[in-house]
Amino acid sequence: MMGKSSGKTKSGEGEEIVFSIIIPFKNVDAYLRECIEHISKLKNRNFEVILLPDYKIGKEFDRYGLKIKTHSTGPVKPSRKRNLGFKLSEGKYLAFIDADAYPDSKWLENALKCLENEGVGIVGGPNIQPESDGIMQKAGGDVLSSRIGSGSFSARYSIKKKKMKVKELPSCNLFIRKDVFEKVGGFDESLLTAEDAKLCFDTINLGYKVMYCPDIIVYHHRRALFRPHIKQIWNYGRDKASVLNLVPPRNRIIYFMPSLFVAGLALGFFLSFVANIPIIRTVYI
Repeated sequence: MMGKSSGKTKSGEGEEIVFSIIIPFKNVDAYLRECIEHISKLKNRNFEVILLPDYKIGKEFDRYGLKIKTHSTGPVKPSRKRNLGFKLSEGKYLAFIDADAYPDSKWLENALKCLENEGVGIVGGPNIQPESDGIMQKAGGDVLSSRIGSGSFSARYSIKKKKMKVKELPSCNLFIRKDVFEKVGGFDESLLTAEDAKLCFDTINLGYKVMYCPDIIVYHHRRALFRPHIKQIWNYGRDKASVLNLVPPRNRIIYFMPSLFVAGLALGFFLSFVANIPIIRTVYI
């Protein structure tokens, strides 16, 4: 069980802090500056920002007049950084966002509407690709947002029409009740990726709902094709496989579909051309 943070505190003009926005990152860069710029424009002002760099940074973000806490963590995994952010937090809800993403202006108020529903432990929504991304980044984004490329997980990368119960949400756009986060023990610090999936699986196994709400929007820069994109997806698949024991067997097939597709391509080629079976060759082509 994780240690508790301090109790209720006030923000701004005597208002209680509702959200603790937690941002893990290595160094200050243009993406992080863009993220803080958009956070400063959020309509809901009842929040604090917790910055978790590898090493000590300057005070360039003081000019925004936000309640900011900075804690240098050393070069540790994002999961470790987020857990440290929890320990520093004072809000009722934890709001996780990546440093290479930025929120819609109604990000917090739309999340609050979903979090107030009974039985909900985690909420989140789509992370949409910014128009400013380059052409190879947009190509990678098109893979992720298409049904062919991501199947039912494409909802993460495009705006769907209605909110729905889901198995998992990504940590670039994830809200969780602080008491639920404490009950599940936070993020698994042994994982480089898929720690967000495990957090969601653990939350569901405690009896809480994980909800996708289409109006909880962040804009998330993509990895460019081919090498950065493929490396990211490889890491996702490797770590996701290690936590699938938390998913009921009947729901695991969706996670194996990409592997089955690749196996089908390889086996189909063999049967079509090496084994010389005409009907299989026709179907395969």
